[in-house]
Amino acid sequence: MFAVFLVAVLLRLWSGIADASPLGENQPRQALRCLASSFTGVVALPGVTVTVERAVSIAEGGTYREAGNLGFPQTIDVLPALCAVTVRVTNTSDFPTKSVSSYRFGMFLPTAARWNSKILTVGGASFAGGINWPNMGEGPHYGFATISTDNGHNSAGSDLSWATDARLWDFGYRALHGSVVVGKLLVARYYGNPIRYSYYTGCSTGGRQGLKEIQYDANSFDGALIGAAAWDTQHLMPWISKIAYQQLSTANGKLTQTQMSLIATEVLRQCDAQDGLADNIISQPEQCNFDISTIVCPDLTRCITPQQAQTAQQIWGDYYVNGAFKYHGFGKSSEDQWGVYFAQDRDLTGFDFDYERYWIYNNTRYTWQNFTDDAVLQSERINPGQATANKFDISGYRTRPGKKGGKILMYHGLADGLISPRTSLYYYNQTIAALSSDVASTRSWFRYFEVPGMQHCFFSNRYNAPWDFGAPGQASIMRLLPTLGVGLPAVGEGWSVPGHLNDSNYDALAALQLWVENDKPVDKIIATAFNADFSTFRTRPLCPYPQRAVYNGSGNVNDAANWRCA
Repeated sequence: MFAVFLVAVLLRLWSGIADASPLGENQPRQALRCLASSFTGVVALPGVTVTVERAVSIAEGGTYREAGNLGFPQTIDVLPALCAVTVRVTNTSDFPTKSVSSYRFGMFLPTAARWNSKILTVGGASFAGGINWPNMGEGPHYGFATISTDNGHNSAGSDLSWATDARLWDFGYRALHGSVVVGKLLVARYYGNPIRYSYYTGCSTGGRQGLKEIQYDANSFDGALIGAAAWDTQHLMPWISKIAYQQLSTANGKLTQTQMSLIATEVLRQCDAQDGLADNIISQPEQCNFDISTIVCPDLTRCITPQQAQTAQQIWGDYYVNGAFKYHGFGKSSEDQWGVYFAQDRDLTGFDFDYERYWIYNNTRYTWQNFTDDAVLQSERINPGQATANKFDISGYRTRPGKKGGKILMYHGLADGLISPRTSLYYYNQTIAALSSDVASTRSWFRYFEVPGMQHCFFSNRYNAPWDFGAPGQASIMRLLPTLGVGLPAVGEGWSVPGHLNDSNYDALAALQLWVENDKPVDKIIATAFNADFSTFRTRPLCPYPQRAVYNGSGNVNDAANWRCA
């Protein structure tokens, strides 16, 4: 069954843990050729040195791969004709207050005929270093000149040992911001025309980066598509450590992946119909009144221990230290994905404490037995690299002098077992409070969409809820399915949504552009789930908070036409 394959894919994948002006009719003419020399002498910023490492032409339908890229080693296919450029930047302007900044970024530059006079910045993933070429591959199909940074280091997503002072600052915000500034200059020179709109897409760490940049420089992006943002680094990582510590220190308290799946099955049994419709999708996890005692018994082939039940409650629960709230636990329906952090001993004793080991205490001998709640207090004090994006007053982005205010379309899967969806709702509400606003006013420029049944950034749990809506990384992961060892072929065209290319009814990035450029609000987006042959299994509208999808009471429940936002 396709949905079962998707669970396996996610566990495999995540365990590695411009000034805006109206769009004119005339397309720009390409001023320069795809050569490193084409970008020489373009950037003249204090303390900034720019070196073009590589510039190579890619033919229509071609492929691209950067050798030695530990974070994103995959080969990208079905690219449009473009120029692929790798740039290294060194910036001494912060020195000696901060360490010297050094990072790389990539550019995919479509032909002059295809360029839409816009630039798209793409975020990274987890703690990976390396340019995110796979997700960048989506942008040129729309016509974007597309850029992404390596965050100042080269590592796999589960590796935190690279942390030095300079790299932490670059990961926190400097590499992304610098890439946007330099990238805009290089893109404008390449095409010989100004950039008319600047967009951003990113999920997870990429979501964090986008929010952080909006807080840091309101003029970087005209529109941002932000998914499952890991914006609260300083609390997320100690919370993971706390849960791992509780499992390791509690006799009979550690959950296996099989038991996590057992809990997920019982959660669906009890919670599915509580949202008003039994459809194998838990649409309102927070409203579920769940009784875990129904699966506590001595027979561990079909039950869990009382201690394991306590572990589950801790994972769902919020994290407090000395009575002060620190972080939100996961929601009901996230259980199939808990194993990414908590199923394997190597993660429970390794990755789950690497934040403290390398980022907080700088002590490679730090073990899980050393953990106390002091870790979260020290994390707040240090805030490594200032990565946490918690400056909620972004009024400067909403109302930008001399130009239209920016727009944010934010979303989160309600079955996410890597980043709690409650953190996104919390971020949204904190922004409203910081601006002394209300939901109705905020929706004019910032909308939040919850995605029932979707896990972290893409795919669904075993029940195959609609999850594909043109969000960052969704099209590229469909092309990379053969590399994940689960027997699935590459699917789609490498961008947008299969069968609905660039259709703003189904594609969030297309919808965002209409909102930014034509003042057409995003009132709903239709998400799609697929059968094993990748024909459409079901569709459903995603609705801007506080609205949710409501079944009309008649017709096929798997057809979005029979649902409304209310």
